[in-house]
Amino acid sequence: TAAPRPIDPRIPRTRQMRASLTAAGFSEAVTFGFVAEAAAAPFAADGDIVPIANPLSESFAVLRPSALPGLVGAVAHNRRRERRDVRLFEIGASFSRASGERRALACAWTGLAASEHWSGTAREVDFFDMKAVVERICEVAGVAVDTTPHQARWLVPGRSAALTANGARIGILGE
Repeated sequence: TAAPRPIDPRIPRTRQMRASLTAAGFSEAVTFGFVAEAAAAPFAADGDIVPIANPLSESFAVLRPSALPGLVGAVAHNRRRERRDVRLFEIGASFSRASGERRALACAWTGLAASEHWSGTAREVDFFDMKAVVERICEVAGVAVDTTPHQARWLVPGRSAALTANGARIGILGE
């Protein structure tokens, strides 16, 4: 008999990321890979959005360039139902004309940094709270990461950073 095929190294890494994020209080979201073009546009370079030839509706007209459009929608859904503190993540595919299909991790956190407690005052989540979570995820994944100031059109100016590993940009972090 043949030896069993080795496990794809992405599988245990994804499990470790899920465990790390759920331990930090995040819940996993699963959103559609199809989104409205208006929702996708802020997260894609000009001309990099992948259209769907025969979409079911305008709400599903393009492939998502990031998992963020779905997470932003999920956060908005929760906020409309008076859920103030929301921590979500998604590990899934993103699509672009330039690089095709890629696996991506996206996180969204809004509301309080920690649960309210009688012994202290409440504090809103900020850039540095999310930066700590991202650094922990990179540590778990065994990736040494550096942060440098960066500006994306969909983030608050002065409150965003590029994440680099071995000189290559691997992500963006910000408010």
